[in-house]
Amino acid sequence: MIHIFNLIIPISYGTWLPDKTSVLILLGIVTFSAICTDLARTRVQWLKSLFVRYFDSMLRSHELSGKFTGATWVLIGAWFTILIFPKPIAIMALVFMSVGDTTAGIIGMQFGNIKIGSKTLEGSLSGLMICILTGWLFPIVPITVGIVGSVSAMVVELLPLTIDDNVSIPITSGTIMILASNFLI
Repeated sequence: MIHIFNLIIPISYGTWLPDKTSVLILLGIVTFSAICTDLARTRVQWLKSLFVRYFDSMLRSHELSGKFTGATWVLIGAWFTILIFPKPIAIMALVFMSVGDTTAGIIGMQFGNIKIGSKTLEGSLSGLMICILTGWLFPIVPITVGIVGSVSAMVVELLPLTIDDNVSIPITSGTIMILASNFLI
């Protein structure tokens, strides 16, 4: 559910806050606050207690040990994605991260049998299908560009990279969609 909630960023950018500068300022403030909170939650006892009480069951082991939360990485990835890419590419890359990663995780945990590192092939393929479907239903980039972006997003989701996939998915898929836009259109 948390990953699906991340759709608020590309939806806001596409509708309520259409100006790139406004989005970057607002998202920058929220991102800075999340980074400060993540840094403080392991150092300030009352904040640590608050996190343990309300968020302990949602946090992964590396987040509990003091690493940034997935939410912070989403904000960091979104800020850079919006900064770097044209609006339609940024929106699609962020949507792919949200719906693709969520679908891959849910399907992979429930039905995944073919393991690739800590991920499953079934999860990644289901993430790919939902990304392609999303690109087809909301064609803000040409469908061929969306398909290439979907494939690159889910390949990155599957790979055991050291950088958080909430950053690597939108940055990689955005880059690939830019390149594809130059060659496929």
